[in-house]
Amino acid sequence: MGDPDGAARRVRAALAPNGTWLIVAPFANDRLEDNLNPIGRIFYGASTLICTPHSLSEGGRPPLGAQAGEARIREVVEGAGFRRFRRATETPFNLVLEARP
Repeated sequence: MGDPDGAARRVRAALAPNGTWLIVAPFANDRLEDNLNPIGRIFYGASTLICTPHSLSEGGRPPLGAQAGEARIREVVEGAGFRRFRRATETPFNLVLEARP
């Protein structure tokens, strides 16, 4: 995503006052050493070759990082004006996060 902060602000502006934004993201822990497993290594490789270059090609805005964990996504979501944020569920491959105004 080329502009995660702008996308989060746009979702917040479009969402009803009692709405919910469900965010499905590749599973990542907040610390690098906690992602050094077979799935994490695949996700880092994909991010290095696909996600980060794409983000930078859209103007060099600050990307989320090679593997954005829950804490980094929370920063973006709360920066856009959401006040409630939680991990709704997870799988070995994805985090499902819930944000509400």
